[in-house]
Amino acid sequence: MNDTTRADRHGEEEQADATVTLADDALYRAFASRQRRRVLAILRDTGSDETSVEELATLLCGYDAADTGTMKTPSDRDRLLAALTHVHLPHLDAVGLVDYDRGDGAASPRPLDPAVEELLDRSVAAESSPRS
Repeated sequence: MNDTTRADRHGEEEQADATVTLADDALYRAFASRQRRRVLAILRDTGSDETSVEELATLLCGYDAADTGTMKTPSDRDRLLAALTHVHLPHLDAVGLVDYDRGDGAASPRPLDPAVEELLDRSVAAESSPRS
């Protein structure tokens, strides 16, 4: 694989410099995980160039605690940190939604297509709304 393409875990190649659109199947695999959707929203909303994986784990634990109404333990955070490091951030990076530097332990958002951003907003809002 050269520098101009990235392959997701299902073998599809994406242009690293291209913006992911609603027509990309890899987008829906990335959005299939609540934690990946939340990571994308957090990275976008923090407004910083980079966010550490440690900080992402802490913020996601806060989301989870708010959802369940229970406090998370240090071991819960450690499991989340491992999942971010080894599963979620590499996946989002391969798809082209974030830039993840495993060596620095940091991730930064990539520009999103407006339609993808709207889908992200709607997905996160739907998770936060009370269910009847």
